[in-house]
Amino acid sequence: MRWLLIDVGFILVTLALLGLLAFRLYGKVRQVNGEIGGLRNRLTGLTDETTALAARLDAAEVTERLGERAAN
Repeated sequence: MRWLLIDVGFILVTLALLGLLAFRLYGKVRQVNGEIGGLRNRLTGLTDETTALAARLDAAEVTERLGERAAN
């Protein structure tokens, strides 16, 4: 009987530790998902900035080429 109580206690402590580890892991997963959302938003902003800069570069190249043609 004594060994049965020790075994049951050991199993309960093990289950409690596994539950605690699962809870902490769930918290970390939520944190990572939140960071991913922030990085997605940042990526969207950088993509918009890149598109705007590419358009400005294209406009500058067109202006430069027109200037070269006018000079010739």
